[in-house]
Amino acid sequence: MAHAVIREGKINFFAASDLTCYVLRGSGGDLLIDTGMPQTWKPMRQWLQNYNIRWVFLTHAHADHDWNAAKMQQNGAKILLSVLDKDLRRNFLRQRVMPTSKHYALRNVMQCVSGGIFKSPPYEADIYFGNEDSGLLRTLGFDAEIIPLPGHTYGSCGILSRGVLYCGDAFTMIFGRPEIPPHAVSPQLMQNSLRVIESLHPDWLACGHGLPVRYDRAAQAIADALTIKYEYN
Repeated sequence: MAHAVIREGKINFFAASDLTCYVLRGSGGDLLIDTGMPQTWKPMRQWLQNYNIRWVFLTHAHADHDWNAAKMQQNGAKILLSVLDKDLRRNFLRQRVMPTSKHYALRNVMQCVSGGIFKSPPYEADIYFGNEDSGLLRTLGFDAEIIPLPGHTYGSCGILSRGVLYCGDAFTMIFGRPEIPPHAVSPQLMQNSLRVIESLHPDWLACGHGLPVRYDRAAQAIADALTIKYEYN
C-alpha cells in the first residue's frame, strides 16, 4: 500500500492507494466521508481513533468508496447513502459507465470487468436520502449541506461545509492534476454537476481520489470539460 498521507486542520483527511477519506466534526459525533478499500482499512482505522465516528457518508456506491462500510457499521457507525445508488451496492454493472474521454476507452472496459468481479461486503444503509434532503446533515449536528452531483453515478453526492466541497468522484486529483473522472454513467449529467460546482465556487475541492485542491487551480479543468461534446448521454 502507498504511504498514507494524513492531515488535520481545515480539511481532515486520510489518503492512501490513490483513495482519500475525510472526517467532518459534528456537535454530537463525527462523520466519515467514504471508507476506502481492504488495503486501507488497518491504517485508516488507526487514524479514526482520533475521532468519534457516529456516521458514514458514502458519496456513491462504488466498491472503492464503500468497501469498508460494513466494518464501520459493525463498529457502531450509521451509513448514509443516496437512494439513487441503493441498487448499485455490490452491483457495479447496474449503472454501466462510459468513458469521459477517448483516451479512457480501454480503462473503461477494464473498469467494467473488474467492477463486475469485485464486490464490497454486504451492507444496508441506515438512511437512504433523496435529493430533497439537502439539510439532513444539519439535523445530525453538522455545519454542512448535501449537494447532489450525479454523473459518475446517478446517486453521486457531495457535502459542502465551510468553504470545502467534498465531491467524491464528481472531480478528481487521481493523477496529481485536476481532472474529470475517467468514466461516468452519464457524461452529460457529469457536466451538469460540474456547472453546479462552478456556481458554488468553493474554496477547496476535496476529491475521493488524490489530495484536496484549491478551486482556483481546478477551475480551468472544469471549464475545459464543459466544452466537450458527447455523442451519448
